Amino acid sequence: MYSLVNRTDALALCLVLFCGILLTATLGRWCNKRWRGDAHELKGGVNSLLSALFALSGLTLAFTFGMSGNRMENVRGVVRQEANDISSAIRRAEFYPDSVREKFRADFKEYVEAVIHFYENATNRTQLYKAIEDANKIGERLWTRVAQQSKQPNMLIPSNQMTPALDKMLDSATTRITVLKSKVPDLVIYMLFICVLATCFIGGFTSSAFHYKDWIIITGFAIITSMVVYTTLDLARPMRGIIKETAGKEAIVELRKMF
Repeated sequence: MYSLVNRTDALALCLVLFCGILLTATLGRWCNKRWRGDAHELKGGVNSLLSALFALSGLTLAFTFGMSGNRMENVRGVVRQEANDISSAIRRAEFYPDSVREKFRADFKEYVEAVIHFYENATNRTQLYKAIEDANKIGERLWTRVAQQSKQPNMLIPSNQMTPALDKMLDSATTRITVLKSKVPDLVIYMLFICVLATCFIGGFTSSAFHYKDWIIITGFAIITSMVVYTTLDLARPMRGIIKETAGKEAIVELRKMF
């Protein structure tokens, strides 16, 4: 979950990519001048390789973008579902007598705050794991209380209503943690960067010279490519960055109004 690629800011990665594009294109041109010399030498094979690399880079980018978009949708769905499951479990507390209901509501309030704390500290590893631990403890407390109440002769019906709702709520928490731990594999990101840089190197290697207009094109390509890659990386990080999943989190925060 906290690999080098994952913990590095997407903007920093794309700045490295932008500089890398310019450097590899320049390096390719320098290698052409040093090793080939003859500008009129036939370059059909190398140009074919360049076309293949462009296609491979585009395919890798499309594949990565698709994975990032799917991850964003999965997180959005999981967060909203968890909000619904928590809300449903809280409502089930109304079936208990006042004294028991207030204990349930107090625990649910603490649980909601722990979940909110989780989403608010998605980039802070220490706080993140503390929120998970707190939520787990409160969940165990809720489950123990339901089990105790189910043994009371007049609490069977309320407990039968609460048990499946609470079980679903705790399952949603497990699903949320699993989904947020999943990510676009680092190897895919590395391959994307390698393909882009290799394409720029071959492009520079097959160029006879870099004139002013050529640098405008190269710089424009570097900017656009870096922007697309940044968007792709940001999509894969729905709890941080510019493109954040806020709709689901807002639904969790809205649960405070139930208390």
